[in-house]
Amino acid sequence: MMLGMLAAAFVIGVAVAIPPGAVIISGGQRAITHGFWSAFNFFIGVLVADAFYALLVYFGLSTLFKDSLAFKLILWVLGGAWLCWLGLSAIRTRVEFNTAAEPSPISDSRWKVIRDGLLITLFNPLTIISWIALAGNFFETLWRPEWPARESVGLLAIIAMLVGTQTWALGVAGVLSAIRRMISPRVLHWVSVVSGIFLIIYGLSGWWSAVNLLLKPV
Repeated sequence: MMLGMLAAAFVIGVAVAIPPGAVIISGGQRAITHGFWSAFNFFIGVLVADAFYALLVYFGLSTLFKDSLAFKLILWVLGGAWLCWLGLSAIRTRVEFNTAAEPSPISDSRWKVIRDGLLITLFNPLTIISWIALAGNFFETLWRPEWPARESVGLLAIIAMLVGTQTWALGVAGVLSAIRRMISPRVLHWVSVVSGIFLIIYGLSGWWSAVNLLLKPV
């Protein structure tokens, strides 16, 4: 029954990634303006942050987010600021048609893109909410008796979930990077601008959530 458990965990990972939130919009914007490998590097950073939050859920530390007002405020404020910054960067970006090979692993730009993916996911409260809702429910209520003990294979389930999130994200990036040469640079520029506007809206909504949190009666 190990295969069934891994398949279910993989589906949960895809479900976490499917909603078109700030992470997918930003990664897709990179794929369509800079190509697949830029999006690939971005999603490496996303993977690290997703793994961090998935482990929090697995080890039962997700209550830190649910119970701590200060932690929520930090995520909403910093996450909102980072999304607004990425949105402005997307609006100002230039479309690249670089046919060169993948950037060197020591390239500063590559690490900058990985950092962007890490921070946009780490400071996005919706990320941990998704993991709490889906992964937490998977471990607590959907784990079937015929599956191996959760304590012995739980980490394998997390890996399967992360493979699911990356499969969806890289699939979207692959499709967008494949069609980018079929679209004029002017259209691509406006796609980037619209993506940037959505990221700014997500960022501002994060600040609004922080304000509501402060004004909420205790």
